[in-house]
Amino acid sequence: MADPRIPLAGRFAFAGLLRTSQGPRRWLATESETGRRVIAVATEAGRLATLEAAKGVKHRHLASIVAVVREVDPQSLPEGVVVPTAGGIAVAEYLPGTTLKQQLDAGVVNSTKAVAWTLRLAEAVQALHQAGGVHGAISPRCVVAEPEGRKIAPVLSQLLAQPVGAFCPPERLRGSMETSADDVWALHAALFAMLTREAPFKGGARDALLKAMLAGRPKSLASFGVDEPVLDEILTRGLVGEKRLRVTDLPELVQALDGWERDRTIMPPKRPAMPRPASRGLADIASGAALGASRDDGVVIDDDLLPDDEGTELRTVAPAPLGFGAPLAGAPPAPATIGPFPSLGVAAPAPLPSNVEPAISAGVAKRPSKRASVNPFEKKKQIWPMLVGAALLGGAGVYVAVAPESAPTKPSAEPAPPLPPPPAATAKSVKKRQSVAEDRDACVMAYFPEGSFTGTPQFEFVCSDKDFREIASSLNQMVLPPAPSGGSGGGAVADAAAPADSAKAEVARGSGLDWYELPATAIIRRTCCVASAPLTLPESAGWCEQLQSAVRRIAEDSSKAVDLAPAARDFDKAVNCLFANKIARPYPYEKPPSEANRAAFQQFLGRAAVSDARR
Repeated sequence: MADPRIPLAGRFAFAGLLRTSQGPRRWLATESETGRRVIAVATEAGRLATLEAAKGVKHRHLASIVAVVREVDPQSLPEGVVVPTAGGIAVAEYLPGTTLKQQLDAGVVNSTKAVAWTLRLAEAVQALHQAGGVHGAISPRCVVAEPEGRKIAPVLSQLLAQPVGAFCPPERLRGSMETSADDVWALHAALFAMLTREAPFKGGARDALLKAMLAGRPKSLASFGVDEPVLDEILTRGLVGEKRLRVTDLPELVQALDGWERDRTIMPPKRPAMPRPASRGLADIASGAALGASRDDGVVIDDDLLPDDEGTELRTVAPAPLGFGAPLAGAPPAPATIGPFPSLGVAAPAPLPSNVEPAISAGVAKRPSKRASVNPFEKKKQIWPMLVGAALLGGAGVYVAVAPESAPTKPSAEPAPPLPPPPAATAKSVKKRQSVAEDRDACVMAYFPEGSFTGTPQFEFVCSDKDFREIASSLNQMVLPPAPSGGSGGGAVADAAAPADSAKAEVARGSGLDWYELPATAIIRRTCCVASAPLTLPESAGWCEQLQSAVRRIAEDSSKAVDLAPAARDFDKAVNCLFANKIARPYPYEKPPSEANRAAFQQFLGRAAVSDARR
């Protein structure tokens, strides 16, 4: 395939193709001004208008629409790409990584994580709807579960995958234009897939799939071994074939899932009876059928017909000569390619499938490395992105944020938390169902390094209504302090707390968190304790920010997968304010937070990210 001779719209230089079974209508490009990689798609007029409304919408869980090009120079298109009549080219941010579809091939997602992820996706969809846009193609294929170069998950991509039949409502399969109600159906269907590894409805042809949707409700979660009657009711309400009986408003879905997170036993309130729609005339039915027959909606009915790696990069091309999208003079060189890291569980890129055309296979180039991140919180710890996805960077970001003027700490000698077992083994193993107490205790222990506790501790007190200061202190005092660092061993806290002057060396106290025991325990309590009372801390005199609000904010932000650096910075300032103004401090900590404490909290957040990803 010949490369285009000029950049699209004068700003998007062709950079490679994407695997697709539907013909070469999607490709990768590089934006000349920013250097970021984008997806370009030729699309029809109706869909283009919807995408244009979403242009520029930004959200932490959303890949943005970058541009909509209506005036397209044929010389800017790859060979074989034809723009539909009255259509154009849509351009979106390209975010490579492991998709939810690929993750589900290894096993189901537990209900807590599935609901949390659905709520995060709903936030991104809400941002689109508020701008007048519609995604229109939500399915596990377009959800990036492990995004490269981005520390939050999941991320809802746009243009990466085509709409899949079971994740579209019946009216869409009949030929209607995509609407916000389509996205609500798709979120219900995606949650169903996360819990069961199956689409809610099946059919090899459009008519068969439509018949299955209109015939009744999807299979119950109980038939898949998922004992969640409230979630089953929520899914049933959102996957009803008749639109007037179905949940079509995004806030209603969010409210129901939020209620489930608070109490898994309370059914959502009954929905008011909706009036029957007026009967349609013959002309309306005929026009609707004609629209469905003539409009190229791009819906793939049988998901099994798509390759598993649909939307991944097929090949790259060498930089274009100057004048056609080449790097500007003086631009920094491209980063070196990152190779496989067997010790970290990162495998080398898989070879191309055997069914790829020989001519294309022969031209496959080495997969380029990730673009250098512009996140300032990543610069201090460049090894973190290679550990357990970019999630561990949350901890590094907090550490840099709360100690901006301090010298970088010595890299942690604490071994990275062990990665989950291979997906195949996990899928085949039969996991013994734990009691509520066992599940709680395992949850708490997951936030600390292996071997931090002696015997078989019980953490019922963590979820109790005792004085929160006592809870935090008792929990962290149970933690065995790391061994002093020698030539080869020792914990990260001991390394961080070993200054050149041995007379000033600090002795680690339990977990080594000290003041950070408060936000750390708040995060644990929010995750591991069901329906626990809100934490309370003593009110301090003066103008310093109350520690209670700072600690609560960190715990709340941790559940939303947002950047914890601002909240942690505020907590650090609040503590130092108490010391600077000599305000009474009813806490057992005698000194302000130290470098060792910040390093320990950094490591805690890294383990928290891994623990959250496993649940």
